[in-house]
Parts: sequence; structure tokens; C-alpha cells
Amino acid sequence: MKKSNQYRYNIELDLSKDAWNWYDGCNSKNYGINWKSRVPEDLYKNIFNKTSQEAYKFLIPFLEQKYVIDKRIVDEHIKKLDTIYNEKFSKACEKMVELTGKELYRNDFTFFITTFPRCPYNSDKGYIWEYIGWDNSIGGFMHELLHFQFHHYWRENPKSAISTLNEKDFNYLKESLTVILDNDLLPLIESPDRGYAIHQDFRNELHKFWENNKDFSSLVDYGLIRLKESVK
Repeated sequence: MKKSNQYRYNIELDLSKDAWNWYDGCNSKNYGINWKSRVPEDLYKNIFNKTSQEAYKFLIPFLEQKYVIDKRIVDEHIKKLDTIYNEKFSKACEKMVELTGKELYRNDFTFFITTFPRCPYNSDKGYIWEYIGWDNSIGGFMHELLHFQFHHYWRENPKSAISTLNEKDFNYLKESLTVILDNDLLPLIESPDRGYAIHQDFRNELHKFWENNKDFSSLVDYGLIRLKESVK
């Protein structure tokens, strides 16, 4: 675990974590994205609609071989990621405290390198999957970190109205709130957060409020009010 001021991070290439991402990615559908469509059919047909035991019989030797074939690509990505985090990880954490007005819900995070084009997370454990084919490390981290903060301080707070939202509405608002990761954060992040296509109208509305307010708690309250009118 590497320390950057009071914040710590670790980068790991973990076969089991990568295999899980392949399996879960090919057998789940989130926010209208068919993740398995991002990989060749000859791969996902060995994973899709299979039991985990069946899929892992294919995945484990496949990934072991892939790590050998793509060793240079994987090693270079890990090295690049470590260089970026060594420079910007602490700044990103400090910026998130500033943006949300809340201390980070935890100070240590683990990034699992994955060869599947999806970056899931586990907020309870501070896990984030990092795809070797994408080049948006700090922007991606801050996107997930904002989710973590929103989960901890609003979703899991029984005094917050956010805790009463159904899962669909909560996720709609959660993904839309990442609109605050905009041009103002350049060059800390690589590019502004674009979000998902289905949220764009709502995101535009939230961003106008954010530009005039810059208070995340107020943005959450505003988003909650507008949510019922925007999500049909």
C-alpha cells in the first residue's frame, strides 16, 4: 500500500478479480450497456449464460495466457498508473473533499487491473477495477470516489431523503451528479465526465445549478426535487 499524504493506494493484478469482472460483465446489464458486446463473440460465448464454475474453467487459463502474451502492455499500464497516482492521487482525494464538503469516507483504496472493458467498484472495501485499455485514470477514480461519497453520506444516512429512493431513482441521480467533474477540474482529470446518454438532459439541468451554486449538498437537494419530474 503506497501512501500519498494521509491517503493510500495499492495497484494489484489479481487473476481472480479480473476473472470475476469478465464473468460478471458478460452476465449483467447495467444502465442499458450490454458489456459482453465489447468483447469478441468467441470469448463471451464461453462465459455468457454459464455457471461460474463453467466460465472459470475457461477464464483462468485464458487470462493466465493473456498475461503472458500481453505482459508488456500490462506492465506498462501498471507503471504508468503508478506514476500518475504518485503525482495526482492525493490531489484528487483532497479535491473530492472540497467538492463534496465531506471528509473522505475512507483513506485507502485498491485498484485492480482488469483486461475486461468495464470498471466496477466495491465501495465497502474501497475497490476499483482499472481497465488497461482506457486512459482516464484520475477522472475514472474521481467518478467512482464521488459515488462512494454519495453512498456513504447520503444513501446510507437514514436522516437523508436519499436513503428512501428506490434503486432505479438512486442510480439515476448518482450517475447524473458526476456532472460536477467538469472542465473546472482540468488538468487534474484527463477529460470532463460525460456520463451516460440516458442522463444527459438531467445532467445539463444539474450542471446549470452547479455553475451558479458550487455546493454539493444543495445540488443533491435540488436534484432530488427535480428527479421526480425528470425520471418517468
